[in-house]
Amino acid sequence: MADSNQLPDPATAPKNGTGITALVLGIIGVAPSWIPVIGFLGSVLGILAIVFGIIAAVRVHTGSATNTVVSYVGIGLGVLALVVPMLVFGLFTIAATEQSAGTTSGSAQPARPTSTSPEEGRDASAGRVVYEVTGSEGVGTITYGRDGATSRATGAELPWAEEQRITGGAESYSLSARNGQNGGEVTCEITLDGEVLARNTADGPHTMVTCNADTGL
Repeated sequence: MADSNQLPDPATAPKNGTGITALVLGIIGVAPSWIPVIGFLGSVLGILAIVFGIIAAVRVHTGSATNTVVSYVGIGLGVLALVVPMLVFGLFTIAATEQSAGTTSGSAQPARPTSTSPEEGRDASAGRVVYEVTGSEGVGTITYGRDGATSRATGAELPWAEEQRITGGAESYSLSARNGQNGGEVTCEITLDGEVLARNTADGPHTMVTCNADTGL
């Protein structure tokens, strides 16, 4: 009759230590896998967990070990320890790239307004232009207009003035007057919405006084 207190033969006892090692390595390897960059350190443990898990699985199939579930769980955790850090790193890289692109576009300097002269800043589509000729004697002919289109006033008495409403984008204005035979001083002036664009004075018989203004410059 066999002795019931007899210990099992060490040579035939299940060798489950490899499977347990795979499980422990897998757990430790998965723990930091969700942290970007640092998770790759757990990948090393994941590789070891897969290796030990395969060895344990082989022993299970050969009958020298009995921890089937533990062995396969260790392999699974080892695979997660490898895959998860790669996924996390990929997502982290995409997010960082998008944020960098957004920062670059957001830091673009706004276009600076171009400085303009008073004439350029004025709305040329509406306004009033006044042509004036003054002098001590009479004048012969006065010629005035804008953008090349001119009108004439003959035998005008001084002071003389003509006001026009601007309805288009006029840019150039002209005014000229020929002094009479008696001479004397004669002055021409062009104003736009109260702002003097040009003023000139001439003296002497039959002299020509001319005012020109160009708001397109």
